[in-house]
Amino acid sequence: LRARNFMAGNTMMRQLAFAKLDLHIHRDLARQEFDSLESSLQETLKGYLPKRKTTPRTIALRFSHLFSSPVGYAAAYYSYKWAEVLDADAFTRFKKEGIMNKETGIDFREKILSKGNSVPPDQLYRDFMGRDPEVEPLLVRSGLK
Repeated sequence: LRARNFMAGNTMMRQLAFAKLDLHIHRDLARQEFDSLESSLQETLKGYLPKRKTTPRTIALRFSHLFSSPVGYAAAYYSYKWAEVLDADAFTRFKKEGIMNKETGIDFREKILSKGNSVPPDQLYRDFMGRDPEVEPLLVRSGLK
């Protein structure tokens, strides 16, 4: 268990840093003036990455997702972690009612899978879970809580 959870916090924060960077570049930088892209990005990521003795070049130079898709991937990196939140949280219902519980499976199929894109996803989730998503199950599954 300790080996599985080793560096879990660092891994989580790195993914959150990528999401924060993506949103900052595509949402914030387009509307503000700045003197140095490097210093703007370093300031944005403060608290998301481990402190180092020397200031490394920004992870933006190594983050290929930033501009990789011509069809609208910009500012969507956060969706990876958000999908994990929804997955871990929804799975708590299966664990509570029984992983192989037929009624829970049918409810999942009818309230989420069968709807496709006909209903806003947040409403589908609330219909299935009876509440908004919670982050805690992901923290527990990741060994952070």
